[in-house]
Amino acid sequence: MSRHPYRPYALALGLLWGLPALLVAALHYSLPPASAGQCSGIGFGCSLPPADAVVLLAMLAAPFLLLAGLVVCVVIAFVQARR
Repeated sequence: MSRHPYRPYALALGLLWGLPALLVAALHYSLPPASAGQCSGIGFGCSLPPADAVVLLAMLAAPFLLLAGLVVCVVIAFVQARR
């Protein structure tokens, strides 16, 4: 049984980058946007509609997920090199 050397990378990056991207897309398109006549945006008593709030949270999480993915790839490479 041969193991594919890139399978751990694909699994890690799929969980750290792919799954959040799919979740953000699914939530963004399934949650309601701002209704006509409602205040949208942040400030002056306004709040973001749920669809836009998901995108904002994704933008805040993206740098951390990027860093986590890179760290996991380095750890996987180190473990594979030690074997």
